[in-house]
Amino acid sequence: MRTVPCILILLLLAVATVPAAAGDEPTETRMMLSVTSPKQYETIWSNAVPPQATVVGMANASTGIQSLVVRSSVGEVSCRDAAEFSCTVPVAEGNETITVTLTDTRGKTSEAVLPVYVNVDIPPPPFITVIGKVTDTDGHRIPGATVTFASVLPLSGTSKHVTAETDGDGGYLIQNAFGYAQTITVERDGYITLHREVVFENTTNRLELTLEPEPEEKAVPGFGAWIAAIAVSGGLLAARSRRRLRE
Repeated sequence: MRTVPCILILLLLAVATVPAAAGDEPTETRMMLSVTSPKQYETIWSNAVPPQATVVGMANASTGIQSLVVRSSVGEVSCRDAAEFSCTVPVAEGNETITVTLTDTRGKTSEAVLPVYVNVDIPPPPFITVIGKVTDTDGHRIPGATVTFASVLPLSGTSKHVTAETDGDGGYLIQNAFGYAQTITVERDGYITLHREVVFENTTNRLELTLEPEPEEKAVPGFGAWIAAIAVSGGLLAARSRRRLRE
């Protein structure tokens, strides 16, 4: 009877020393998280109340996805556990940070942190570029003129402007002006300030601008300015002489 316990003990020792099967070995967890929109430091436009941002990307985990959560400073949402995701999260105006957290079925996590800037307004048309020259009414080119392109965001009323100065040949270049509708101002000493409203049709444009000279100061008809001054001085002396004679 003693042989039975001995046999059992030997069997237990044999099982303990047998290497684990390949299927029982710990497997390495692989996770993939990629956010395609928005990009880091991107400007987000939203006219929703409260403002929102849509986060798009891809996620995967070798052991399976337990959760996919998108957070901001004002809220969070849970996205569906699919390889491709798109979900909308509330955000705050101004500087904001969006964090996407992927958690697999073993509790391992992977994060993507996206600092962005949120503008609460209707998204503007693409930035435009305008090149051209500033001349006077006789066609002479004017260097040193200040050219300003300004536009206004519809909801907030915030003004966005871009300024350039004409070169020695009277040429100017405006880059990254907001939208197609622009209020143009051109200023230069000796000329009447130009104000003009223009709605462009393309993202790259050419526009020639013309300044009118300021009108010359009017002098006394028939006299130069120095002759007029002498005449006024003579009149004052004559008046004093008459007063003395009366006295």
